[in-house]
Order: sequence, then structure tokens, then C-alpha cells
Amino acid sequence: MQSEQSQEVTKRFFEILDELVQLGHIHFMNDFYVEHKINSRNIYQLRKDYSRDIMQLEWLTALVRDYHVSGDYLLTGKGKKYRKELEPIERPKRRKYQKHKTASVASV
Repeated sequence: MQSEQSQEVTKRFFEILDELVQLGHIHFMNDFYVEHKINSRNIYQLRKDYSRDIMQLEWLTALVRDYHVSGDYLLTGKGKKYRKELEPIERPKRRKYQKHKTASVASV
């Protein structure tokens, strides 16, 4: 079980992750998981219960390294969230699934 302080870090991790999706810096949440080799099952379990002891340091490092998140804010909750101002980015639209229609072949 994580300490109360660790749970606060976990809460900030998800707060920032959700914000990065909103701003378009992470296109789809699953992209972040795949890119950083995170088992999405662990993320879903942790999001439900911050006290679970499955937070990995690499996840926090990815936010700091790749998305200019302030390590001070992430770990302590103090200061600015980002080392530099982030501008919203337009996210690509998800493609809708389309069934392929099979062309009927006329017998000759």
C-alpha cells in the first residue's frame, strides 16, 4: 500500500496525464501507454485505487522528460506544472470503423 504522500503524487500524475490529453499533447491515452511500455491494466487499477503499490518511476520520468512537466510540481505539488508553457494542439480525429462491403460478383 502506498503512503498518503505517494498517493498524492499518483493523483498529480493522472491530473497531468488527463490535462496533456485535453491539450492534445497526448493524442490518445493508449498512445502514451504503448509508447512507454505501460501495461494499461496497471493504469486502470491504479486510477481506481491510488493506494495500490504499482506506480513506476519510469511513468513519472516520461512526463518530465517528454512533456516538460515540472518534477517539483509532480513530486511536491508546489510550483508551476510545466517547465514551459504548453499550447493546445489539435488532436487527429479517430477514424470511424467502416465495414468493407463485398462486391457481389455476377456469374458469367
